[in-house]
Amino acid sequence: MKTKEFIQYLREHENLPLQIEYAEGKFVRSDFHITEIKNVNFDTVDCGGVRNQWEETHVQIWESDLPDPAHNLNSSKAVKIFDLVEKVRPTFQDTEIKFEYGNKDFHTALMDLGSISNIEGQIHIQLFKTSTTCKAMDRASSPEEKAVACCPSPKKKVKVSLKSLTSTKSAKCAPESNCC
Repeated sequence: MKTKEFIQYLREHENLPLQIEYAEGKFVRSDFHITEIKNVNFDTVDCGGVRNQWEETHVQIWESDLPDPAHNLNSSKAVKIFDLVEKVRPTFQDTEIKFEYGNKDFHTALMDLGSISNIEGQIHIQLFKTSTTCKAMDRASSPEEKAVACCPSPKKKVKVSLKSLTSTKSAKCAPESNCC
């Protein structure tokens, strides 16, 4: 989902509590904070030697060590945070939005927005883990190209019998003779 689509969804569903599912059946506590909204630029070179450039928006979610039942972030408060950030510097609007989250039971991870919906008067934001990929293999258009696109296996070593090597009768090597 693009950043602008996410923000628009929040605007259309004012004052609704946000419920964030970071793993199946596991939810961020309702007293979470949005601590940063990041414009992220990527400039990479993949294993196929091709340069890749793209941008994303990352929203960092944080839970205090001590629960705060008086703090609940709803859709309108989240929009105010996005608006505040926008006043300081423009947020990438046409980029994919991702969420960074971790707690004592879940490693910090950057996750894609899987779905967003209004369920029983709450905005349910479902995140899901993404896995790494090989861009060189992703670009390949045939199984044969895919097989050799990414970090091919090293060539098999050829075993040579020591007996098959020719020996030099001379015990001495002259400089620059390439015998040693």
